[in-house]
Amino acid sequence: MSVRVRFAPSPTGWLHVGGARTAYFNWLYARAHAGTFVLRLEDTDVQRSSAESESGVLDDLRWLGLRPDEGPDVGGPFGPYRQSERLAIYRDRADLLLARGAAYPCFCTDAELEARRAAAQASGRPPHYDGHCRGLAAPEREALRREGRPESVRYAVEPLDQVLHDEVRGEVRFPAGMVGDFVLLRSSGLPTYNFACVVDDAAMEISHVIRAEEHLSNTARQLMLYAAFGQRPPAFAHLPLILNRDRSKMSKRSGEASVAVGDWRRDGFVADALLSYLALLGFHPGDDREILSRTEMLEAFRFDRVGKSGAVFDPDKLRWVNAHYLHHAEGAELLVWGESFLPPAARELPRERLEALLRGVRGNLTTLADLPAELAPFLGETVTLEPEARAVLAADTAAAACAALADELRGLAEWSGDTFKSAVQSVGARLQIRGRDLFQPIRAALTGRTHGPELPLVAELLGRERAVARLRAAVPQGRTSG
Repeated sequence: MSVRVRFAPSPTGWLHVGGARTAYFNWLYARAHAGTFVLRLEDTDVQRSSAESESGVLDDLRWLGLRPDEGPDVGGPFGPYRQSERLAIYRDRADLLLARGAAYPCFCTDAELEARRAAAQASGRPPHYDGHCRGLAAPEREALRREGRPESVRYAVEPLDQVLHDEVRGEVRFPAGMVGDFVLLRSSGLPTYNFACVVDDAAMEISHVIRAEEHLSNTARQLMLYAAFGQRPPAFAHLPLILNRDRSKMSKRSGEASVAVGDWRRDGFVADALLSYLALLGFHPGDDREILSRTEMLEAFRFDRVGKSGAVFDPDKLRWVNAHYLHHAEGAELLVWGESFLPPAARELPRERLEALLRGVRGNLTTLADLPAELAPFLGETVTLEPEARAVLAADTAAAACAALADELRGLAEWSGDTFKSAVQSVGARLQIRGRDLFQPIRAALTGRTHGPELPLVAELLGRERAVARLRAAVPQGRTSG
């Protein structure tokens, strides 16, 4: 049997980081087994679904590099891939269950259902549907239809245990009586989640359902439906939840990390870094690696390495992973990733020059949003001194060091990082200034800051003329002696 997996988000908002991890694990499993990665949009929540949310989810998946083999924007042999376009299919499958006696029409109103639920809870009984319409005779049903009562379709649950052999959690048993007769089609004609999910997974020949642990409780109903249709269910793998610091389910709350993929994207995080971090939330690669590329994850991914317990989302760890990717990227990669973060002056530079600057500052980047500040010292003729840099240049020996180095640089026969380094050492020896007292004023004069790339690299990126001009500009008139 060929491997076919699916990611099935509801376009009712942004793509959650937990959804991104689920999509990634599905993508990995498909690619590792030469299978098919299907994208299906579960958009039957008419009130909350929107074209804007659908576009956002699809855009985030493209940004993550998780392109489906089949889906609403690429087509495929099992379409349509939007549930809102499959309503006739659900009606047909519901009619099949009605004909088999596995389902029945229900004419209860919302108010009646709520009153019975409240009564059941008050008496200590499970708030399941009480089967009021299950035994109605055909004439009774026709009479209720003539009254204009709402008509839904319910599944007739049999008192049987349901057993799931989960790829992650092992055997999971759902005891009889856990689930009451449940709705398949609402009176509006729209399917419920569990019904549409089973109909679609069966029709699309999904072999493995890889999804979040929160869906585990739905599986009992889904197993019943597969049995009613006479179809073998797919293999299931339920992934551990991603948690807030207090180990509650991750959600957008004050003081917690963002749950939206788009927020991390807009904040300057790299797609591969985000996926690398998310992959290791609840997954162990079999060794002590903390960062895995897609290729490495493809080699490492197995269900027996997926944990059962929830994993806490640590934004500081994600920043560390992101910084690692940026520090090891080539200029061309940084240009592609960071194009939208570049200041106008950087966009006007020749590509070769810009890539060189990006390589030069990469070691100081945590996110792509750092690019404007890190590039600023190299884009203009002059620099703006930060307070710390101004304080450094006010030190007793700073003016002498900057003035002497400007003269030394002017006389160099060749301009390079190595000759600049030699000039700095020569000035330090002559003025008997060492360490921070020597290097910090030079850095402050050249960049306006007290941190940044190595000084020889700074000099190469600035060029001789700007370096000399900035060193001289940092020397107040009359202050050239140590």
